[in-house]
Amino acid sequence: MSADVERAAHAYCPRCHPDPRPGDVITALCGARHSYYGRRERPVNTCPACVTLASANVYACGHPGA
Repeated sequence: MSADVERAAHAYCPRCHPDPRPGDVITALCGARHSYYGRRERPVNTCPACVTLASANVYACGHPGA
C-alpha cells in the first residue's frame, strides 16, 4: 500500500465501528487497517476504493450500506 493511500481518508462500516475513539485501530471498507484519528483530522485525499465501496448496498462485512 502506498503512503498516499495509507494517509487517505478511509470509509468504514458504522455498525462495525459505532463509536471509534482516536487511536482505535479500525478496518476500512477497502480492508486497510489504520488508527482512527477523528473526522476533523482527515487528510485531503480520499481512498478511491473506499469511495466506491461506500456506495454499495451491502458492505463486505454483511451490514447494510448506504
